[in-house]
Amino acid sequence: METGKNSQATYSIGTTNVKELQASFSLIIESEIDQFSYAILDKKANQCVGLSSFRLDGVNRREDLKDLLSTNEVLNFPFSNRTILLSNRECVFIPEEIFAEEKNDFYIKSSFDVNYEGSCFSQKLAQLTNYCVFKAPSWLLNLYNEHLSGASIVHSSAYLAEALYRLSLRTEGIMTHVHFKKTFFEMYIFDQGKMLFYNSFSYQTSEDIAYFIMYALTQWEVKDKAISVSGVLDEESDELYWLRKYLQNITVFPKTELLSYPAAIERPTAYLNLLNPSLCEL
Repeated sequence: METGKNSQATYSIGTTNVKELQASFSLIIESEIDQFSYAILDKKANQCVGLSSFRLDGVNRREDLKDLLSTNEVLNFPFSNRTILLSNRECVFIPEEIFAEEKNDFYIKSSFDVNYEGSCFSQKLAQLTNYCVFKAPSWLLNLYNEHLSGASIVHSSAYLAEALYRLSLRTEGIMTHVHFKKTFFEMYIFDQGKMLFYNSFSYQTSEDIAYFIMYALTQWEVKDKAISVSGVLDEESDELYWLRKYLQNITVFPKTELLSYPAAIERPTAYLNLLNPSLCEL
């Protein structure tokens, strides 16, 4: 890997050889319906050393993704491990005491109107005493099995839930976090390590967002109307405008809880979120 920025806005720091890659570098991929992003992690230094993002055409996304997986040199490096974070709304959390793996398909079907062929997965989150159950379309799984055989497949919502769990252990009282996607958002409520609430909401207007959040806070009798946010947001967004009208305090996910990144990545205008390396505007 060479230092610098190429036409795909990818940064990598220094040079390394195959042996070093196999020993201490990891690849984290976030797979969304219209976007593909990845981050390269140096496990020894505990920091991100590279990131990139690619838009996938809505009509030709299968072909775009297949071409990317076939031709991108970085994706074929011999990393020590590769993890794919699926990022879609078809995800639920089931408490350990009632979870049954044979019901994975039922959990998804009873929560979502899923109209595509695919496979269900379950991921145990021992510290949260929950299982994350999610579904992925067959065509996407086939592409990853063909080009990234052996990569671990998990869900980005579980990845975020574990990060929030660690943060909530050091936070007094109720902690509420909202993560935004383009057409839906996810809401988490924690109380010092215990996940009280998780749900995802589709929305059409910014007013919908404020309504759903306020309803959940009222339902759980959360008196402190303060939330942290992450995802596809900026200071001028309608979402933040409406949230500020109803909530006491809005903060971003604290940078202290994120992996550090070197100066060569040039101070991104959005925080470095390994769930969404594409959010760093280089």
